[in-house]
Formats: sequence, structure tokens, C-alpha cells
Amino acid sequence: MLSRKIEDKTVFIVFDMEWNQPFPGRDYKFDVSSLSGEIIEIGAVKYVYDSGILTEKGIFSCDVRPCKYTTLHYHVKKVTHKTNDDLKTGIPFEEAYKKFRAFCGDDFILAGWGNSDPDMLKMNLKFFDMDDKLNCFFLDIQPIFSMFAGERGKQRSVEFAVDHYGIPKNDSFHSATSDARYTGEIFKRIFDCNKTSEVLSVISSSSIDPDLKREYVNVGSETENPLDSLTMTEGWTKMCPICSSTFREEISRFRIRKSVYALYACDEHGEFFSRTRIKKNKSGKYYAASVLRFATQTDYYLVAAKREEYERFGSKGAPAPIEENTEETQEVKTP
Repeated sequence: MLSRKIEDKTVFIVFDMEWNQPFPGRDYKFDVSSLSGEIIEIGAVKYVYDSGILTEKGIFSCDVRPCKYTTLHYHVKKVTHKTNDDLKTGIPFEEAYKKFRAFCGDDFILAGWGNSDPDMLKMNLKFFDMDDKLNCFFLDIQPIFSMFAGERGKQRSVEFAVDHYGIPKNDSFHSATSDARYTGEIFKRIFDCNKTSEVLSVISSSSIDPDLKREYVNVGSETENPLDSLTMTEGWTKMCPICSSTFREEISRFRIRKSVYALYACDEHGEFFSRTRIKKNKSGKYYAASVLRFATQTDYYLVAAKREEYERFGSKGAPAPIEENTEETQEVKTP
């Protein structure tokens, strides 16, 4: 799946999850890296799109009873305000997931704040020997909000976005159901406060297939010269990491300072953002680390902005301002 056209009657499932974590240093009878979090709550709101308006059509809320991490991690306890007794009241994950999929229906776009929830869902499905294919598109609302709110490049929290739009805070945060409702309200405000055509364009270009690996990394060999290190990965960045076909250049390679950017397209698998950075190891040798990932609207903006900077100032980039505040407010998804 490469793209999803948004038409009238398109269904969006805005969802959120909470999960428990393993205790560091504790012995478990399995590799904890295969289950870095066990889902304990799923919340979702169903919306139907029609003529630029999102209409709420239902709410899903389900507590999940964990079977591996049955004692609340202290961090999860602090954030969610749940208790160990709360973990005993839910239903098994397999049953909860079946109920969630029944709520979603057959044709929908999954949406959430940040991209960690679909990854965690797939991890739980795989760990418990269930089909981990989600078979739907996923839309990360966080960078879309940042773009329309004039916060490009900043990873703002759900609460920040709620305050930005003046959404009433009737429920506490860090409950899966309440966070899903807040995220849905933010999504509605994005439509309400902006041109429908622009919102639809961003959504279409930002939806991803969560069943495909999204990011590919390659590290080149060591060299004595920093510029020589770039040639070690150049060939790799010009081929689709899925089918190995030669990319078509949408924005050709260009270098600013220690990074090389490009935007490529594969006829079969869509557009890819490319960035290669020159790095130096402890022995004084140089190497290049390259990343290819499915391009989203945020990536398009980044490449276009860097290209404009390159055309104005060359490979040295724009001069740094005398006083520069690089601190950004970021939210790391926590259960």
C-alpha cells in the first residue's frame, strides 16, 4: 500500500494505549526485548470524514489484564495512576484485541499521537503468537499538528495541543481513552481551523503502512578523509531498500555541513527521505551513517528547507545567529 485517498465516509480510528514495563534487573523466563511493554489499556474514538468535517461515531475503552508483567512498574504507576489491583480487572489481550478490531470495522485509517503505539501493538501481537499484520494505514497526528500550528520540527505533547486549541480539560491525561479523545479533538480542530484541501494533502502524504519497515540504516567503512566516507554509502542510498530498484530523484543529493540530503521515489514502494551524516569515531577515523525512510510531510518540509538553505548559502549552510536557542520541547511517548 503506497497511498490512501481520503474520500467522504472515510473512517478514522484515533487510538491510544497504555502498557506496563519490565523491572530492570529482574529475571524473566523470556527475552524482555521481545516484549518491552505489555498492553494494559486500549482506548479509541471512531470518526467518519464527510466534506471536510469529522463526526464522532463511537468510543472504545478496554482494560487489559497482563499475564507477563503483572506488577506495575513504578514509572507506569506514577504516570497512569493505576494500581496493581487495576491490572486484575481487565480481560485477556487476545479478547481485547478482537473487540478492538470489531470496533474498527473493515476499512479504516488508524491514527494516534506519535508512532510508538502501532509498533507496541504489533510487538504484543507477535509475542502472543497472533497475526501482527495491521492491514491498514496509520497516521501520526503529532507532526501534522506541529505543521499547522506553526511548530514545525517540534514534538509537542497532547496537552500542549489541547491548550493551543483551547480544548476543555474534562479528563486526566495518560489514560488511553481520555488521550484518544483529546487526540481526536485535536484532529477535528486541525480540520476546522485550516483549508480542507491542505489538510487532506498533508494526511495523504503522511499516512504510512505500519506493516512495512519504515526506516533502514547503513553505516559505511572507516576513512581518513571525511568527504571520502560519503562515497561508502552513496550507492546504498540510491536503491530502494525493499526491492533494490534504482531510485528516481525527486530532490537530488546535496550536502550542507556534515549531512547529505535527498528525496527519492520508487515506482513500487513510494517516496523515501534520505540523510547521510559524516561522523568521527574514537580512533579519529571518519565514517558515514545513512538512513532511508518512508517520507512523510515532515520529511518533505525538512528536505525542501535544507535545499533552499543550500541554494542560498552553499554547502556551508546559513551562518549561525549570534544568539541561538536550540532548546525544543519534546514529548517521549510513555505508557
